[in-house]
Parts: sequence; C-alpha cells; structure tokens
Amino acid sequence: MNTVKSFKALIKREYWEHRGAMFLTPAVMAAFFAGLLILSTLGNDMDITANGETFSPWEHLPRAVDAFENLGDNERSRGVQMGLYAPIVLFGFVMLIISLFYALGSLYDERKDRSILFWKSLPISDTSTVLSKFVSVIIIIPVLYFAIIAAFQLFLLLFTTVGAWFGGSTGVAIWASSNLFEVLFNSLFSMIVASLWLAPIWSWLMLASSWAKKVAFLWGTLPIFMISIAEGWVFHSSHFIEMIGKRIANGFAILNSNMHFLAGGDMFDIDVMHWYEVFANTEFWVGLIVSSVFLAGAIYTRRHRDESVYSN
Repeated sequence: MNTVKSFKALIKREYWEHRGAMFLTPAVMAAFFAGLLILSTLGNDMDITANGETFSPWEHLPRAVDAFENLGDNERSRGVQMGLYAPIVLFGFVMLIISLFYALGSLYDERKDRSILFWKSLPISDTSTVLSKFVSVIIIIPVLYFAIIAAFQLFLLLFTTVGAWFGGSTGVAIWASSNLFEVLFNSLFSMIVASLWLAPIWSWLMLASSWAKKVAFLWGTLPIFMISIAEGWVFHSSHFIEMIGKRIANGFAILNSNMHFLAGGDMFDIDVMHWYEVFANTEFWVGLIVSSVFLAGAIYTRRHRDESVYSN
C-alpha cells in the first residue's frame, strides 16, 4: 500500500511540476479558439457585398440549417463527427511535441537543478521514479489533453446548437448525429494508444535524459543521426531512419485514425490502423519490449550515476 501511495505521490509531483505544459497549454489553446469562434460570429453582423448584392450572413443561416437537416443520416453524422474529431489534429500535435520535450527533460532537469539529491534522500526507489515519469508521458499527458479536447468538443456542440436556434431549428439533429459518447471514447483511446505506440521514442529520450550532462536534446538525437549516417556509409541504405520516421508517422496517424476513416481513408498516404487494431500488431509489442530495455537503462543510469559531477 505504501508503494502505491508513493507512486501516486510521484505522479502528482510530475503534474504539479509540469502543470503548464500538461494542462495549461491545451486549456489556453481551447480558450483561444473558443474565443476566436465567438468573436468571429459576433463580427458577422456586418453586411457583405458580392456581385453587386449586399447581404448579411445571418440571412443565409436558416438555409444552411435546412440544408444540414435535409442531409441523409450518414452524411449528417459524418459531418458532425468529423467536426468533433478535427481539434485532435492540432491539439494532438502539440501533445506529441510536449511529450517529446517532457521525456527529454524528465531525468536531466532534476540533476540540473540538483533536486535529485532531495528525492534520493527519500525512501523512493529509482524504479518508481522513472516509471512515474514514463506513466506520465504515456497516460497522464494524453488524459489531460483529452479532458481539454472533450470540453472543447462539447463547446463546439453547444456553439453549433445556438447557431441552429438562430437558424430556426431546435439543434436536436446536431446532438443526435454527434454520437457523442462514442466520439469521446474513441478520442481518449486513440490518444493513449498513439502514445503507447511511441513508447520506444519516449523511453529512448528518457534514457538519453538520464545520461546527458548538457543539452539533452543533442544526446537524444545525435546517436540516431550517427547510426543513420553510418548505415548509409557502410550499407548504402537508410532503413534505420526510415523505421523511426515510420514509427512517428504511424503514431500521428493512429492519433487521428478516427477522422481518417470518417474522411474515407484519404487523410494519410500510409496504412492506418484503428486504435483497437494496434493491439494485434506485432510492431506494437516489439516496441514495448524495446521500450522496457531503454527504461531499464534509464533506471540503472539514475541509480548509479555520480551526481556530484554536475553543476548548475
């Protein structure tokens, strides 16, 4: 029980130390885009002149609402759900960038600011500490970003419902077409599974973070480029860098797989898996095995490195 409590405390520590990147960044993004939508709508009270005609966009709203409600059920559902999944493209991209820099700094920053000396004085194992950071990047960050995205998706539904009211409709068709709970469920798990798919990337960056003396970014990226250059020089091939590029591209594709399939499979030029199909993919499990090796290396390094050689 003490171990469980300690692990929960470590997770909370990660959140409070990185609350800006984990929560405030997507929250500010959501508030900005929500405000932009509202302001752009309020600004549409001006008349527009086109082809010698002057009209107000509000005059066309009833026609747009009627056109939407006269669509077939499948087309209506497809349109609404694509609109709900659309924010994941941008928010998910930011989430992956945040995850990258979080993993790079996860074990380096605590040595840089010497806080590792305090944490090592507590009865908390290196294994628990490293795993808490790994869980934060593959679970906590996606869940927090999902919470903000879910709130923004609800805002979009309310926003369009109010628009439908001004267009002379009840807005019921919007909610009926949204399949909201399925959208929320798929949004959450596509984000978590995409992060799990990228686990070898995160754990490698954590290993580099545990070893780096300065500029953790270089320690995380230079070995990859050096191996790629060596492969090209010796074997005249680029399989290694292509493998990493494919891994990252597939991770982003899994993240947006829901929208990809709603769009008819035209969003990406690569083979895309539904998030639940990932668990039947051999590469996924191989990636988790590789990730566990990197994590073991990070744990070993954190346990045995002499922190006295570092200075602020």
